[in-house]
Amino acid sequence: MRLRTRLALAFALLALVPLAVVVLPTLSRLRDTLSRELDARMQAATTSAQEALERSGATARRAVEELVDSPAMEDLARDAREHPTRAIQAGTAGALMKTRGLTVLSLFDNDGRVLSSGHLPARRGDPDPALFHVTRVKASRPLPVRVEVRTPSGLRQLPALVTARPVDYGDLRLWVVGGVLLDEGLTQHLARLTQARVSLLAEGAEVAVAGDAAPPTVARELPLGEAATVRLVFSRAAAREAEEGVMRAFLLLAGLGGAFAVLLGLLVSRWMTRPVEALTEGARRVAEGALDVRVESDATGEVGELVKTFNHMTSELKATTERLVASERIAAWQEVARRLAHEIKNPLTPIRMSLETLLAAQEARHPRFPELFKESAGVVLEEVDRLRRIVDEFSRFARMPKPQLAPVDLSELTQSVLALYATPPPGIEVQPSLQTGVVARVDRDMLTQVLVNLVKNAEEAMADKGGSLRVRVKGTEADAIIEVEDSGPGIPPENRARIFEPYFTTKEGGTGLGLAIAARILQEHGGKLEAGGEPGRGARFSVVLPRAEGATPAG
Repeated sequence: MRLRTRLALAFALLALVPLAVVVLPTLSRLRDTLSRELDARMQAATTSAQEALERSGATARRAVEELVDSPAMEDLARDAREHPTRAIQAGTAGALMKTRGLTVLSLFDNDGRVLSSGHLPARRGDPDPALFHVTRVKASRPLPVRVEVRTPSGLRQLPALVTARPVDYGDLRLWVVGGVLLDEGLTQHLARLTQARVSLLAEGAEVAVAGDAAPPTVARELPLGEAATVRLVFSRAAAREAEEGVMRAFLLLAGLGGAFAVLLGLLVSRWMTRPVEALTEGARRVAEGALDVRVESDATGEVGELVKTFNHMTSELKATTERLVASERIAAWQEVARRLAHEIKNPLTPIRMSLETLLAAQEARHPRFPELFKESAGVVLEEVDRLRRIVDEFSRFARMPKPQLAPVDLSELTQSVLALYATPPPGIEVQPSLQTGVVARVDRDMLTQVLVNLVKNAEEAMADKGGSLRVRVKGTEADAIIEVEDSGPGIPPENRARIFEPYFTTKEGGTGLGLAIAARILQEHGGKLEAGGEPGRGARFSVVLPRAEGATPAG
């Protein structure tokens, strides 16, 4: 990962981490606060519902007590005692119920028989054990019971809050049992009061429901004995929406902050790393051989000093390299000149001796002078030809032309070179192994010269005893390789490091420039010439060139 990218990510983290450290605890505290507020609201609403139920019961209790203490009820009791045969009218309880604001009212005799019922007139003359049971319970508050009422859908049991009071007149006792039904009216009132969904449950079924609560919800229940349960369902949607709003705001802030931090980090890191990147690029170019590289930067401080030091280093390196190259070039040419002088000096000795012999024979008027002249002239001509070959080889080595590169199929090129040796010397067997499709960009004539020289050297190495000449063409993913291997005496270890030096030779009459020229040709092609093999088991020379995949060989 690049330094610039790392700095940009570091800026982004510096922006986001503090934001997360602040926002996440804040969100947790907000959630706790909203939860406490919801709990308090539910508790208040539950208390309000409980108080509303108690108020309804208290109102019903007062209405029953007022009814019992009213003159009308006293008159009914007196008539019932004085005129036993005159029954209380069926509609009596209904009229009394409406005047007192009650929704449940029954008049019982002391045996539990209904004398009159306002909520269910048809019950007159029949017992109502469930409702009459209230007269046997001593309670200061109305009791929750289920009473049977007639509805448009038929008889139905509904929960109610009722209270019982006796009416005594002499030895006669009547019972007044009255109260209020818990129905739609109650649930609507509680729903408006608590802002919740209120449902009235009896035996697990909903008797009445009012209000609404958006999910998610939480419920509280108010049990009314065994008769009914009031369920309050509260919505947590507002709290959830607040939490989500804070989270959205945090994410938006984090996104904007992160984007701004990354942008700022890129700008700052670009400003900070530009000199470093320039130094990196400069170092890469120096490694590739461009010693005149200079880094231009207006950086100050330690980076500025580093840039100045780098530029000074490249200047010194260039100067030192130029001096070293010049020294090596001078030393190389001095060595070449020394060896060339040595090679030229060798033919001059027989030439001088032949000429001195001719001069001495001429002065002495030797009778065999014509014969001596012919012999000496032959020696002189042979040595002059040798000098000419030395000069030609040196000229080719010193003024080697620039290669004209083109895609060449090395198998086809090697096959054409081996065709020149279709009839090898006696005792030598040529064994080609040519992989097709191995293409390299080369100068065809110059590479042909290299292969001809390598094959010729291999044949000369096996001239005395014969052997096998193996020529292989193969390719790797990156390289195209030609190997020329013989089964001759091989290369002595002490000579392996010098075989590519100019004018180094172990062959009698050799110039020592053949392998040097071949190595230089391959250097000009971006390749190399490698020597291998085991002493006594033959020599192997490998031509290694960059492979040109996908190129079309030149025809």
